[in-house]
Amino acid sequence: MLVSHIAICQNDHVDAVEVAKALSSSTRADILHWLKDPDGNFVSRREGDLDPRGVCASLIAEKAGVSQPTMSRHLDVLRRAELIETERVVGWAYHRRNEDGLARARSALADL
Repeated sequence: MLVSHIAICQNDHVDAVEVAKALSSSTRADILHWLKDPDGNFVSRREGDLDPRGVCASLIAEKAGVSQPTMSRHLDVLRRAELIETERVVGWAYHRRNEDGLARARSALADL
């Protein structure tokens, strides 16, 4: 099985501006909340869309009530701020919270 992990950032620095931008959207804040408990917040529609590695974008888009392209933009903002991680497995991309990135984000915002 082909697995690739998308690396977000190679250092421990998180840009507070990127974090603030990411958190400025209620949809993105909801996504982070939902990803805290994927099994409790998402209902699988087909095999593979809800996985221990994360949640596919289509389930997140459905729950948020937005289109796939809009969801892709939201996920990209969260990734750039290092608040989520994406793991690609064959035809799937699984999204999950980046707990280390969230801890760095809390620290960066506390330093303001």
